[in-house]
Amino acid sequence: MGLPAKAGLYVITCGDCMPHVGTSGSLGSRVRTLAALGAHRGSAEVLCAAACTGEAPLVWWEEHSNKQSALERERAFKAHYGEPPYPRTSYAECVHGAALLKRLVAAAGSDSWEAGFATAVIQIGQNLKYLFQPRFAAAWNSIGVPPGPWASLL
Repeated sequence: MGLPAKAGLYVITCGDCMPHVGTSGSLGSRVRTLAALGAHRGSAEVLCAAACTGEAPLVWWEEHSNKQSALERERAFKAHYGEPPYPRTSYAECVHGAALLKRLVAAAGSDSWEAGFATAVIQIGQNLKYLFQPRFAAAWNSIGVPPGPWASLL
């Protein structure tokens, strides 16, 4: 991805939605974790925003000399724009991936194992890669895999 292993602020956008803003001591490793749907709590909102907007996520970053400087910039950024997803009036249902979960549950059937598993994974907010197991293929085929780096996981 070409992201540096330096401290900084990163902003994720999907079309007109900004689903996640964060900081890291190593921008490259943090964004890779987020994109891989690993142990990152922002993954659900980014995946949901990609589904809701139909746009793959883009990463914007700003390098800083240290993590403390990046944290100060993140606070200022959120003070100006508000807590993601932004704009909240348009993407409130993407908080914690709620809109995507609703679609997955409907496609899988509300009483199905898949619906229960998807609910648990999204509510925990980590390792969303488990939603791309073969058991979910029919649900994803029904609603469409959100555009982005995870489209090839299924």
